[in-house]
Amino acid sequence: MSDCFWPLGLVSNCWKVQLDSGTQLDSLMTAAVRRGMTVIELRQGSLGEYEAGPTCVPQADRLAELARRFPDVRFNVALSWPCLGGELSREDSLFLAGRSSAMSLANGQSPHLRLVDLQTRPEQCLESSIESAARGLVELTEAMIEVEGILSIEHARQPWSWFDSVMHAARRRLGERSSRLRLCFDPCNLLLTEQAEEVSGIVESVEPKDVSMIHVKQRRDGQVQPDFGDGDIDWPKLLETLRRRGHSGPVLLEIAPHAEVWANLENAIARLGRSST
Repeated sequence: MSDCFWPLGLVSNCWKVQLDSGTQLDSLMTAAVRRGMTVIELRQGSLGEYEAGPTCVPQADRLAELARRFPDVRFNVALSWPCLGGELSREDSLFLAGRSSAMSLANGQSPHLRLVDLQTRPEQCLESSIESAARGLVELTEAMIEVEGILSIEHARQPWSWFDSVMHAARRRLGERSSRLRLCFDPCNLLLTEQAEEVSGIVESVEPKDVSMIHVKQRRDGQVQPDFGDGDIDWPKLLETLRRRGHSGPVLLEIAPHAEVWANLENAIARLGRSST
């Protein structure tokens, strides 16, 4: 069991080695629940038998079966989709499959879809593109509101200041519905665009009410690690900041895939517990 201050879970891409070798997602889920994990993000590309085709489209009907097997788990579905480019719409087939899958996995809670844009590059992130990107996020959020759901956006390869401006502009447009658009906050991802010394200030600036979840992983020499030891991110300091600032959303481990994933996850859980007390 975990002594972590926050609800604890993981992103299913931690299990990619096991899934690719034929281990069933159900058995991995059972092992995670046994270790005290209550929140699971099902990441496109790491859903095993619950996705199909070369683009790994989540299968909503099958995922409803998974939700029934794990009624006490909070799920969200995560897609890689260029949601910040201002070109795709809510009618895109992958987005619709993600929304349907989030609905299938809701387990009596709000359907939750998480998107990350790995395609919109820094050179495309101009002042003039902020409102266009914000309008796109509003459209996608409205599609989730229609099913009583939540949309979370993870920052990745876009400069933080631009990304943050887009999120604020979208929330302004949503008005009193702005709580349906949330941030999936990954401090390690900040190192893709920001200097290491800037990370703690960004963590300090993020409003807890805007955050749906926090991804936790470690990087060394530019590579995400399969363990949660020391590295480019000072996690004890950042976790203390998050706790002091009142963040209460789930913490999801996203360590790199590895054959010894369970030993690595158990070590990470123990370290999180020590950092939370």
